Parts: sequence; C-alpha cells; structure tokens
Amino acid sequence: MSVVVRFGLLRRLVLAGRNRQVPQVSEEELLAVAEAAEASDAIEPEERELIGQIIEFGDTVAREVMVPRTDTVAMSDQLSVGEAIGIVIEHGYSRVPVYGEGIDDVVGVVHAKDLMRAEREQGKESPAAAVARTPHFVPETKRISLLLREMQAEKFHIAIVVDEYGGTAGVVTLEDLIEELVGEIVDEFDVEEPMIERMAPAAVRVNGRVPIDELSEVLGAPLPIGDWDTVGGLIFNTLGHVPDEGETLVVDGWELRVERVTGRRIARVIVKPAPQPDAPGD
Repeated sequence: MSVVVRFGLLRRLVLAGRNRQVPQVSEEELLAVAEAAEASDAIEPEERELIGQIIEFGDTVAREVMVPRTDTVAMSDQLSVGEAIGIVIEHGYSRVPVYGEGIDDVVGVVHAKDLMRAEREQGKESPAAAVARTPHFVPETKRISLLLREMQAEKFHIAIVVDEYGGTAGVVTLEDLIEELVGEIVDEFDVEEPMIERMAPAAVRVNGRVPIDELSEVLGAPLPIGDWDTVGGLIFNTLGHVPDEGETLVVDGWELRVERVTGRRIARVIVKPAPQPDAPGD
C-alpha cells in the first residue's frame, strides 16, 4: 500500500477521533473491529496493520525509536564550514548535532543548506558553529505522538534525546516518527542493511537495535522482557558483558548468536531455534 493511501486512512481516523459524536472505544475494541472489517474484506490487510501501528504509536516513547548515541553522527564546534560539509557529504545527513566538550554537551544543530550558504558567502574556513541552530531536547520517556505535534508546531525536524542524568541518549528525527506509522522510508541514497532479514523459515538475522517486541512478533513467540528495549540490550544484560563475535546465548528456546560487534555495540545477531537436547537413550 502506498504512503499516500496510508496517510489517507490515517487522516480518516484522525477526523473520526475529532468527531465528538463518536463514542469512546478501547484499543482492544478498535483492533477487534479492524480485524472483523479485514475478515469481511471491508478493509485491506495493510489498512488493518496501519490501525494497529497508529494505536501503538500513542504508547511509544522516544527511547524506542531514537538513533542511540553510539550510532549518532555529530561534529565538534571547532570544525570549519568546509570540514562540516565533508561530514554531511560522507554520511548523507541534512542535519547534524554540534557538541562542545563532548557528545553530552550538544550546543546546536547545523543544517546542510546553512553550511552551503556559509561556504559561498563567508568561505570554507569560517566556523561551522556560527551557523548552528538552537537544539531541541526531549526526555527518553517523551511520547512520540506528543513529539510529532511539537515538531509540526515549532517546525523542527530533529531532537536530542537526553537520559535521566542529562546526558545525550541519542537523536530522533521527524522521519523516525513517520516511519513508526507508515513503515521504513527508503530513498535512493539509503544503503543500510535491513533491520530484520529472513534467512530460513525459522531463522532471522537482525540488527542489534531491533525492538524485542518487534522480533517476538516476527518469531511468533515472546522473548524475555526486562530493563532493555532491544535485542542487543537483551544479550548484553543477560550475559553481563560485551560479547565476542560468535558468542551464543540461549533464551526461551531461541539461540541468539552475535554475528558482528562494533566497538561495544552489538550490531548484528542471528536468531534461530535452539538445538534440542538428545532424549535419554538416543
């Protein structure tokens, strides 16, 4: 289903929610109605899926959709415009956070178009920080439905997510929020590996940042939940150390083998059913 069609359905749901004559219904009731509508061919399966995504959207917080600090591309406030343009071109981002003493000291956000204008008008040796815009900060626990409204009202496309101690936890963009509703948005410049890749009927290769509940849905079986949101978090907290590549963890009948580690971050994991022990006497 196209993004245009999905937004059309989203618009109808939003308008329905504004109609004061519509009685209040629970999330479970709405999902039941959507499933019944799909069964009767009144709506397409993709539309029922979108209704579920809209409901989940209201309960999702920034921590669950942000790019974590380990993957965040940022630049020092000491860089020149020419150096900053090099970073923008290398990573393909139109907005990049600028830090002072370290990543926990974000002092601004530079836009690619501002850098291009500064290079033309002031020269590539001029300071990039001079064209940085005021950053927007949000807590990890902020609901993304509220954040989306703020981005629309205040006209900004990127926010710095901070943890309870005031440190930088990551960044979240308008695109991240929209993708929670309509699915992954891929353009001609995206070269990232898929977050979830089916390898066999019961085996998948996943990015360490994949949410636990999303992987559980793909596997059709619940994985352990706790003080973590992602597959990498599950492995790290269960093992109690940064795993080596090839290290394996077995939980609830599933084998999670760490395929790639980048620094201290679990980058790729292969998940498949754990081997069953031989029965006595075999």
